[in-house]
Amino acid sequence: MEEMLKTQITQETLADPIKITQAEPWQWEILAEAFLNDPTLNFWLGEKTSMASLCEFFEAVIKDTLDSGGAVFSSPDQKVVIVWTRHEYTYLESPGKWKQRWYEILDPEGVKRYKWTYATGDVEIDPSRIRNSMLPDYIGVKSGTQGRGYGSHILKWTLNYFDQLGFESPYLLASTRRSAKLYGPLMGYYIHKEILIENNPVPVGIFMKRNEPAQ
Repeated sequence: MEEMLKTQITQETLADPIKITQAEPWQWEILAEAFLNDPTLNFWLGEKTSMASLCEFFEAVIKDTLDSGGAVFSSPDQKVVIVWTRHEYTYLESPGKWKQRWYEILDPEGVKRYKWTYATGDVEIDPSRIRNSMLPDYIGVKSGTQGRGYGSHILKWTLNYFDQLGFESPYLLASTRRSAKLYGPLMGYYIHKEILIENNPVPVGIFMKRNEPAQ
């Protein structure tokens, strides 16, 4: 979510996002580049972090999302990508082959760090609400396009899209304190919990909870 830092205010009118139905390389390339220096992904992947490993990871994420009933959106000009995951799939359903693949890319230690991050975040959802809950999981803006509002526009638009469909978006995971500060005023999220590791004052992620969407 670090790319949101670069998309605060824009005078440019941006086209509404489109829903992706087919996985293509440009999608995971945008995400891989956006997350190359991301504290959270660096924590999960460790020394394996590289464009190549991130491309493999996000290829598996996008294909898993499309196969499992989640959603991937982009701008019509392919400058930004956002991945939405169904919480029901995460919490209640067996992982598909592509989720197993991105687990392989993280490796067992990376999967432990990934699961520890979410367990430590204290963001469990009421079981009665999981079926109608979605997570804005990953967002990336193409290099050279930051600062034009792509990230904020696609997140706002997709939040509204799922609100109108009757889905909740109860939390998200931000990458830095600076980026987390944007979500309150822009998206209706507030800081819930910073995830810290031993001997490091800089969080590897910050969980944000959302205020109830406007009716």
